[in-house]
Amino acid sequence: MCTREHWEQCNASAAYHAATRFAIELESYAKKRGYNSKSIRIRNKEQIIRHGLGKADAQVIWEDGPKDWALEFALINDYDVSKIAEARNTVSFYLT
Repeated sequence: MCTREHWEQCNASAAYHAATRFAIELESYAKKRGYNSKSIRIRNKEQIIRHGLGKADAQVIWEDGPKDWALEFALINDYDVSKIAEARNTVSFYLT
């Protein structure tokens, strides 16, 4: 079982920061196109593991976006973080 310190380290990881930057950019995209930017959420590693959503280090979900939005975005990977469109409304971030 993970300790609180472990979860705090996960929230300070490069993957979580990359997910946060991506979510901010996605919010701007949503506002410009008339979508609800409030439906954009960041899941941290603790939420992902506790709800059995995979092994990602962080995820960005957007329920109100255009159909299959996650699959249409050109995802550029950072040196230390990989981004993968896991579903039509989820982008996962993994430490590499």
